Amino acid sequence: MKNWNFQKKHTKVYLLDSSNQDHTKTEIVGSFVTQTNSIIFIPRFPFLQGKTYIIKTNDDQQEFLVPKSVRSKPVVTAVYPTKNKIPENILRMYIQFSNPMKTTGNLKNIKLYNSTGIEVKGVIFNNVYELWNEAQTQLTIIFDPSRVKTGLKINENLGRALESGENYKIVVSNLEDIYGQRLKNSYTKHFYVTEEDTQSPNHEKWTLKSPKANTTESLNIDFKESIDMMSLQNRLFVFSSGNDRIDGKIKFNNNEKSWKFIPNQKWTKGDYILKINSRLSDPSGNNLNGLFDHKIGSLKYHQEGKIQKLKFNIK
Repeated sequence: MKNWNFQKKHTKVYLLDSSNQDHTKTEIVGSFVTQTNSIIFIPRFPFLQGKTYIIKTNDDQQEFLVPKSVRSKPVVTAVYPTKNKIPENILRMYIQFSNPMKTTGNLKNIKLYNSTGIEVKGVIFNNVYELWNEAQTQLTIIFDPSRVKTGLKINENLGRALESGENYKIVVSNLEDIYGQRLKNSYTKHFYVTEEDTQSPNHEKWTLKSPKANTTESLNIDFKESIDMMSLQNRLFVFSSGNDRIDGKIKFNNNEKSWKFIPNQKWTKGDYILKINSRLSDPSGNNLNGLFDHKIGSLKYHQEGKIQKLKFNIK
């Protein structure tokens, strides 16, 4: 662009379509910004990778290519629950990916097989819209609730999709990321099915281990059972006695049976409160308020999402 007779009103940027003989040009909407010894064009939408553009001013023009970025192919990084013994009334699983993924047409590429290698169909609920997180790196799959919950016609006619005492595997393959790259490898999770889980999480049985003051040691909780991974991220909060929320990072391990909270700032001496949303659940959807497969009138709290509290002290 050096030594060009640049005039903003006479300068345009075009996308060159080389797929036809006419080399059609599409004008790119954007704005020019003048800086010291340079002029920058800022497109309203990002340039497309691997495409050729033309910048034209007065009678001069020049082509430029936006190169493709080199990206690793996507892989499955984790599947939750991480344990390999799963109750027959499991409600949700979460599949996490290394890259942002396309958010439609994926459920057909996630298949469940029994121990003889036969595909078990009609188990994963086929939502109209797939359940992705905002970053498009985590997909929630739901086991058809109408087969999990007793008393419904589908459950009475077909029973639970998973049978206690049997081995299964979920295979994830051929999903594409937003860059058009397929999974580098298919991913298989093997698991054994146990009897149904008919116990709700009970916060009164949890064990809390308090950190020391003037440190960023973690607050540790032992739940005595596996908790739904998303509940671990979104249903537990730490507050000071003055009701100020404490910011920090969380970690969970031991097949989601334990939780660690690491504060951004050092703890100070005093009383604290762990606030628990009663929607906190296990992988079968049983929460602090009652069972997913509950009988009418059996829920503990009239108010859904009622906050429960556990106090702890830091010395």
